Parts: sequence; C-alpha cells; structure tokens
Amino acid sequence: MKAPTKVAIAALSCILLLGSSVNLGAEAASTKGAPKNVVGKAAKPAKSISAEDKKFIENEINRVKELTKNSDDMYVLYHKYKELNSGFDLSYWGGIHQYTSYENYLKKASALEGSILVHPSNLPKGYKFSKARIEGPTKGKFNDEVRAEGKKSGKPIYMKKIDWKEAVTIRLEYIKGKDTLAISKHALDSEGSAKKGFFEDDFPAHIYPKYVYWHTDKFEYSISTSTNMPKKQKIEILKAAVKE
Repeated sequence: MKAPTKVAIAALSCILLLGSSVNLGAEAASTKGAPKNVVGKAAKPAKSISAEDKKFIENEINRVKELTKNSDDMYVLYHKYKELNSGFDLSYWGGIHQYTSYENYLKKASALEGSILVHPSNLPKGYKFSKARIEGPTKGKFNDEVRAEGKKSGKPIYMKKIDWKEAVTIRLEYIKGKDTLAISKHALDSEGSAKKGFFEDDFPAHIYPKYVYWHTDKFEYSISTSTNMPKKQKIEILKAAVKE
C-alpha cells in the first residue's frame, strides 16, 4: 500500500481550499522546522493567484494523487505559491510504502542499495510478521534540483519524479498475542551519530516498549519489545535482522 507523506496531504488540503494560509508544510531538508518570522509578526497576505493558476494547481495535485496511488514512484513538488504550503516550497508524494505481506516487502527491499532488514532466523517462537514500512529520502541534492527547475519553469506547481535507491527508514513489526516486537533502520543525522555500538534506552523501568540501539557510521538500527527480554538476546536478534 502506498501513502503520500503527511506533508503532501497537508499541501493538498491547503491548495484545494485555495486561500488558506495554514497547513502542515515541510521544508525540503526537514519536516521538523517551522516557518521563519512567524512569532510576533503578522502573516504576509497571500499573493493574488489567477484563476488559470488555481486550475493548474488543482489539476496537478489530482494528477500526482493518481500517479502515486498504485505505484512505488515518488514525486517532489515545487510550489511557486509557497504561502499555500505554510511558507515551504516543496512537498513529497509517494515516498512511504507499507506492506502487510513479508514477501512483497522483501521484493521491494531487495531491490534497494545499502543494508536492509530481513526476518531474523532467531526470532522467539510464536512471533508472526504483522507489517513493514519503507520510506524514501526527503533530503538530498534532488531538492535543490527541483527548486531550480521549478523556478525556471515558471509553473504554479512543478512536479518531478525522484528515483531513489536507498531507504532512510525501514521497519518490520512482529506480534505475539498482545506483544509487539519491532526492528527498525533509520538514517542518522549529525546529532544522533555521536554514540556507536549497542546501547539500551534510558527510559524509566516501567516504560515500554524497551529499546536496544545499534549505531553505525550512517544508520541507527533498533529493536523494541513490549515485554521484558534480555539485552543480549535483543542484540542477537537485531544482528540477525540486518543484511548488508
């Protein structure tokens, strides 16, 4: 199953309203930041948008919805009228793929570059595959390329298909009754890369799920359980799940 990013969904809602200046936008490099010059200053009025541009925007949003509905493709949209996207000029569609079949997940994951997650051979008895998720990148030089091409085109919205080869997030989830065991891979940012090797979370003892992390130079791998499991066992399961 394919799903547009939250950013793209927010952008759609805002654009179709054609006039609302509040939504959940995302800057190309991050979905965490907020627009600058917001606190303590009045919002700038939206630019006058022609009926022709409004129609073009609506048609392009509908088109990218269809393009990503039944495919693995990812698109980045450049918004000329970024006030319709909470002041941000890019949005992303189709970068998240979700699976309820391990075979379908593995088919997609095996075609990617870099490490992937596989079913660990030492998974405790009784756990069954529940679901998986693969997420493509929202950071990279392609953002600058889309911006430059979008500005040059002069279009109200400029759309570009992005061919990505390495996932920034992968997650496998297993269940055993009410218990959940999840294994994840995430790209590390500069702040998160200070620690190396295996280590446990520092949550209070009564807080679940419990995590064990494995930091390499580029990625954070983790295993979480909703029940008690020895650290050593978690590490062995995690190591078995990572395929370079």
